Amino acid sequence: MTPDSLLFGTDEVVDPPVLLGTGRLTAQLRGTRLGPVCYDGHEVWHGVDFLYRDADWGTPKPVVDASTHRAHDDGFHAELRGHIDAGAARIVFEVAIEARGRTLRYEATAHAERDIHTNRTGVVVMHPLSVCGQPVEVTHVDGRTSASTFPTLIAPWPPFMLVRAIRHIYADGAWASCRFSGDDFELEDQRNNADASFKTYSRSNLMPRPYLLRAGEEIRQSVVLEIESPPAQQHAARPGPVRVSVGAIAGALPLVGTAISIEDVDVPALRTLAPGLLHLTLDAPDQPFDARRVSRLLVDAGGCALRIDIAGVDPTRAAPQLNHIAAALRDAGVVPTVVVAFPSSPPVVEAARHAFPQSRIGGGTPHFFTQLNRIEGLGPVDFISFTTASVVHGADDTEIMAGLRSLPAMVRTVHARHGPVPVHVGPSSIGARHSPLGGQPESDGTRRLALARRDPRTRGLYGAAWALGYIAQLAYAGAEAITLFSLQGDAALVVDGVPTPAFEVMQRLGAPGRCRTVDVSDPETVAALAIERDGRCEVLLANLHHEPVEVALVGNAGLPLDARVSLAPYALAFV
Repeated sequence: MTPDSLLFGTDEVVDPPVLLGTGRLTAQLRGTRLGPVCYDGHEVWHGVDFLYRDADWGTPKPVVDASTHRAHDDGFHAELRGHIDAGAARIVFEVAIEARGRTLRYEATAHAERDIHTNRTGVVVMHPLSVCGQPVEVTHVDGRTSASTFPTLIAPWPPFMLVRAIRHIYADGAWASCRFSGDDFELEDQRNNADASFKTYSRSNLMPRPYLLRAGEEIRQSVVLEIESPPAQQHAARPGPVRVSVGAIAGALPLVGTAISIEDVDVPALRTLAPGLLHLTLDAPDQPFDARRVSRLLVDAGGCALRIDIAGVDPTRAAPQLNHIAAALRDAGVVPTVVVAFPSSPPVVEAARHAFPQSRIGGGTPHFFTQLNRIEGLGPVDFISFTTASVVHGADDTEIMAGLRSLPAMVRTVHARHGPVPVHVGPSSIGARHSPLGGQPESDGTRRLALARRDPRTRGLYGAAWALGYIAQLAYAGAEAITLFSLQGDAALVVDGVPTPAFEVMQRLGAPGRCRTVDVSDPETVAALAIERDGRCEVLLANLHHEPVEVALVGNAGLPLDARVSLAPYALAFV
């Protein structure tokens, strides 16, 4: 097995980023994406890019065919030429980037070689999550200026529309601005889709979509980024190891489990995995399934909890549809711990309670947090459920790990909107099990593809580190249950009879326990989860970064912990 295959589950080549700028204004260039854009070490913008979104909201990766870049006395210059394979047509583009002093301009021109439909095509700018709650001034296309703050809870719909320019505070009261041209823009909260940014894009949601890009018709858009005032002091990385301090008991470890399917028959590794939860999804109420097979899987899993999701329930026929499933399970001696029926309208929830009187009844969406955040007419449920995928907008290694920081805000937003209701998340994975947006790209599981079902990184050390980071973020945010990956299939924990690296993470988290608090000095680099069981504390650590890292582990609240741990890229340690 090659080093890349061990880390990422694939030997797909990924070009390293190019560092542009050596002075106060710096940025990384990877393909057409420029970012993060920093000034005096502070992240001012998370990124700038030129993207094509197809009629199903897929995001084919731009291919750079030729590029040049150079530094000059007070900045840098780069030119890119390339194409986007949009299936029915190619989109040819040119990008020019010019930075001088405190100002950076990113301009893109493009055209389609044949008529093709798109939901959006153009320049996008991402603001980092550090702006949450910070002041912002928005200049609109009619010349008005509105003052507000970036959302702390996740905004279900674009908070700023018909945008021409955005000013924001990025550090110590210092302001920066970006000004757009070429179309009307608006800003959305990308935490809805497990991304770590706010994105400003065109075309407005007020306009019809998809729309037709006519062959040869030029698209020309640009954005000018300007540092209006410097920060009071530079931001520098802390010297020395990442410090992880473990403290007092914080609450129960969430119930952690994995997805099963109606095709799963005999998975010997299930006995070793010993999950806290098995999660079965029926895509329709009349989908045939063998309840006795489910019973055998539960026995193999050690008698763990069972969650059943039932999608596509007809609210006018919910009672007979759900009663039929309940009867089949009863005949096999199976009583689900929890049941979720979709759509989770009041009539469907009521029918589920009658059909499964011994089960807790949840509701929400089988799709992403976006759909939950916009849901209306939810019935009275015992818990709220949603899922996530890390590749909705892109498939970059660094961005997927950064997106883990969006998860706590999902839990906080649910509680702010629905009260102190328990939150269950999953089945989730890096890839997208399904898409509520339309079709998904074909994938053989060897390439990183936006919105694809199969992602190779679930098989590598990267997937294990991501899993620990995912569970840690949700555990400390107060989630009650988490379903990750699946026994077999597109996000399998066992491939060709061999457990993946994520298998051990899931195995260690299957039994009940209590979480201890952790304080991580660099949470973007290291994930940590401390679990107390039977008077013993175990700390699970993951390097979320592509460079090695040193960790200093210390105990507080009388906990005797003092260790130094070296973590290779995307490596884990259990202390």
